[in-house]
Amino acid sequence: MTLKNIFKLAVLSLLLNSSGAFAADNSAVVGQWDIELSFQGQGVTINLTITENGDELGGTWKGPQNTLPLSDVSFVGDTLSFSRETQRGASQISLKLEGNTLTGSLTTPQGDLPIVAKKST
Repeated sequence: MTLKNIFKLAVLSLLLNSSGAFAADNSAVVGQWDIELSFQGQGVTINLTITENGDELGGTWKGPQNTLPLSDVSFVGDTLSFSRETQRGASQISLKLEGNTLTGSLTTPQGDLPIVAKKST
């Protein structure tokens, strides 16, 4: 075997064995998040739960009146994004992770609401 072939095999082995190194570390967003929203002058507490089943993320958005399942949950780079279906239709939410805080906004018919979520567990 030539030195060139040995080098090719070594590079191929390195690439195949390190594929997990490029995957997002979902543990940074998995868990319970507490959100305080101000909606029409009222404070609203939301409990955001992000779960992981294998490589798939999921979760729930629990407000004072109902619990909504999340869909299309992904964590890429430092951005957590997901959809939730309400009586008024689907809404897409994208939040940026910085430490134990997620920040972003929720688009509603009344306008955008800023979101700040703090990790509780």
